[in-house]
Amino acid sequence: MRAVVMSGYGSYEVLVERDVDVPKISVGEVLIRIRGCGVCYRDTIVRRGFMRAKIPVIPGHEVSGEVVEIGDGVTGFSKGDLVASLIYIHNPRDPSCGEGYENICRSRVSIGEDRDGCYAEYITLPYWVLKRIGDPGDNPPEAYSIAACVVGTSVRALKTIGGVSRDERILITGAGGGVGIHAIQVAKALGARVIAATRSSEKADLIKRVGADDVILYREGFSEEVRRLTDGEGADLVLDTVGGPTLEQSLRSVRRGGRILLIGNIDPNPQRIQLGLVILREIDIHGVLNSTSRELGEAIEMLRKGLVKPIIREIGLDESMVREAHRILESGGSIGRIVITPGKK
Repeated sequence: MRAVVMSGYGSYEVLVERDVDVPKISVGEVLIRIRGCGVCYRDTIVRRGFMRAKIPVIPGHEVSGEVVEIGDGVTGFSKGDLVASLIYIHNPRDPSCGEGYENICRSRVSIGEDRDGCYAEYITLPYWVLKRIGDPGDNPPEAYSIAACVVGTSVRALKTIGGVSRDERILITGAGGGVGIHAIQVAKALGARVIAATRSSEKADLIKRVGADDVILYREGFSEEVRRLTDGEGADLVLDTVGGPTLEQSLRSVRRGGRILLIGNIDPNPQRIQLGLVILREIDIHGVLNSTSRELGEAIEMLRKGLVKPIIREIGLDESMVREAHRILESGGSIGRIVITPGKK
């Protein structure tokens, strides 16, 4: 099969197209013909060596596809099923991997890092990390590659952890990126008022069209404009998809007693935080790591019902296209999610 392999750590040249064997299924696994593989900013962080992986490795953890072979011990799936996957493989026998904790358990294995991922035509995965898509509705199957890492993470942040209620004022940073543009839609489905912050004038119109109530186009900071839009109080909740570069502004944008949810960080270097602001304003800061099986199911349902419309750009399984996708992500130029579709040129 064709695959783009990460041959080492470094620049884009370590992403190399190769012919490799179709993986063989083990007990409890299925073989999936990949329909879509999202290209996540995390992939670029791994490629640059800030997060470790087995080398060589096929990157990619955002996968949707069709079940084509079923191993012994698999229940609940049939050949031809369209499925989407979690990004981590948990051990069902590990007590730390109980329901709701699959994403943070001690024995988890990262798809596309600890084992081969979805920059390929086929992938094997344990059946317990999969959810059936069923009727994909108006979306192509490849669109469901964003279910776990993009939409599911937003559901976990805003609903499961954030407990967002109707009419709460939410600020979303990095609003035009792969997570941000879909988090806006999740927040609106929960009844929130959304303030979206972006540096890109090219993304502002789309951000507004997907549902943001207010769009802040900024160069240096956005906290003053957030406070103006909230009668001087600040946002009830900040969903920060950027991390280090926006964290201080996020702290200054949230109201007293408000919440900040960190779901992304484009700068893997250590960050400084103004603890005085956190203490004096009783700000609740909470990390969010992807989604669990429950949120993956909710994300699929939101996509299927049209509550979240996938904003994706499809590319082929091609060395040059994948390298360019990494470059675009690192430059901040991606609008929505770039998705590798192996069956298309």
